[in-house]
Amino acid sequence: MSHSLPDIVFHIGAHKTATTHLQHSIGNVSDKLAEAGIQFFGPQSLRQPGKRLEARFNLPFNPRKSNADPRPSDVVLDEMVQGGHRLLLSEENYIGVLFDRSTDGPMHRIAAPLYPTAGERLMALAHKIAPQGIDVCLGVREPAGFLNSAYGQAFLAGHFIHVNKFKQQNPLSLVDWADLVARLRMTPGVCNITVWRQEDYHLLTDQILHVMLGDAARHVVPIRRLVNPGLSQAAVQHVLEMRSAGQDGPLAHLARTEFPIGPTRPAYQAYDREERLLSSEFYQAQIAALDIMDGVTLLRPQG
Repeated sequence: MSHSLPDIVFHIGAHKTATTHLQHSIGNVSDKLAEAGIQFFGPQSLRQPGKRLEARFNLPFNPRKSNADPRPSDVVLDEMVQGGHRLLLSEENYIGVLFDRSTDGPMHRIAAPLYPTAGERLMALAHKIAPQGIDVCLGVREPAGFLNSAYGQAFLAGHFIHVNKFKQQNPLSLVDWADLVARLRMTPGVCNITVWRQEDYHLLTDQILHVMLGDAARHVVPIRRLVNPGLSQAAVQHVLEMRSAGQDGPLAHLARTEFPIGPTRPAYQAYDREERLLSSEFYQAQIAALDIMDGVTLLRPQG
């Protein structure tokens, strides 16, 4: 067993903030990170049966008690850390899924407040494995962009809710990152919180990686390909036409391939200019609040 407690850093997402791109970039060099004493666990290793954090540490909200690891938490943690000094976790679904499954349609409504159980879930994990606390990393995104991307995800999952109904069920005011982070700051077991804007992600990659990995960040080369591309205006229109004609199947996936976003095909935009301006003002106020929040580091592009 380890003689000292490892640092625990948890990248909790959020959804739709280039999380998958970051996870793939880090996962590609997990062997080199392990040699540097850092063990990385992302979705590929945290979404297998019995391997979710809820099951590994037999947390109260584990949905399948039969999959729970019966061993003491320190034994499981030692097995994950492998004698290293840092455990980096990255799993956006841990703080809650994007859509609230208890409401109208599985891909229709985002929970309010945003990620309502995030604090209690992080507190439970810290209680099991990190008496010294967990450092949390979080990407945020302008509300209209976040919801626009979420609407596209619903399409890709085969849920073709009308855009007006989606916007009515998910008002821009729902996406309040300052409120989420303030709740996390009040959570026992949460230490430092590092936040960045998704809009600055490519300018901040080096800073983000250094927060998560320290000097070992030098091993990570961000992947060049786009992960989880969105839908173009033409793709959404094509899907709606196919649905009207009685077609079924993976229409959005096929349309994304046939009508990719490009110079002549703009990305789908569910929000008009006035809505985007209101969203931008709301977002700017949130970022200003995060910038002065105690215990929170807001990363900004340098220079």
